Amino acid sequence: MSAKKCAREECGKTVYPLEELKCLDKVWHKQCFKCTVCGMTLNMKNYKGYDKMPYCEPHYPKTVASVVTDTPEMRRVAENTKNQSQPAAAMTKAAVQRDWHKILVHNALMKV
Repeated sequence: MSAKKCAREECGKTVYPLEELKCLDKVWHKQCFKCTVCGMTLNMKNYKGYDKMPYCEPHYPKTVASVVTDTPEMRRVAENTKNQSQPAAAMTKAAVQRDWHKILVHNALMKV
């Protein structure tokens, strides 16, 4: 079994089981698990992971939502959404009358 090395670049020393912290798919010394920006020591309760690196709350990179609309999948989803959100008023008068008639007949049969 090979020795585990600390994920903090400034350290890189062997991490023994009693001092290890496994997080973000890496192994760290507990005292080496620090914010990538400011160096504040973090723990499992107060860290934020981004790109497999630890950050404190103030230095957590702000992600910007990007609009991905020009892919075949997104065009299909947009078309399905448009089709499903057509208002009921778009039904033809004949279809409404037919459905209403079915409801009336059903209700009449249920009373018998």
